[in-house]
Amino acid sequence: MTRRTRKLALCVAVPLPAVLLLGAGGFVDGSSPSEDEVKVGFILNFIKYTTWPAAAGDDATLRICADHAQALSGRLHSLNGRQVMARTIHVVAPVRAADWRGCQVLFLEGVDGNLPVDGLRALAATPVLTISDVPDFAAQGGMIGLKLRADRVRFDINQGASRRAGLVLSSQLLKLADEVTP
Repeated sequence: MTRRTRKLALCVAVPLPAVLLLGAGGFVDGSSPSEDEVKVGFILNFIKYTTWPAAAGDDATLRICADHAQALSGRLHSLNGRQVMARTIHVVAPVRAADWRGCQVLFLEGVDGNLPVDGLRALAATPVLTISDVPDFAAQGGMIGLKLRADRVRFDINQGASRRAGLVLSSQLLKLADEVTP
């Protein structure tokens, strides 16, 4: 069974309603959600617990970008059109590194395990919430790194990276992280 199709027990650390509202096929028939469905639920919750500076894009749209067209097995697109914090989510994938500054959220998928460190550094003072499932993402300068621990999706936070970008991550979110880098 591949990493993408393996079924997981949901991590209770992040509120389940957001994951359940995704309407993923696995929920309808009572089966467990896939790893990618759980990650999409986490991303939605990360958005809810993040505050962007006033000048971070238009107030009506929240742009989620990804570096691969089929990010999270295409599940990231399930967020397209959803309302969160009075904003409509618009998913754009793929997005070239040169265009990352136009995003409010950037998901970098760990497909090949290579992290575009230079592109990440270029975003250092830009209000773009960076999330990835690349191993040690938060330690490498990203803001939120998703990982698997005991078949549960967990996450680490690089609070210094989010502060430099002008983003405020809720104390509730920080409490739920496995590791928080100051």
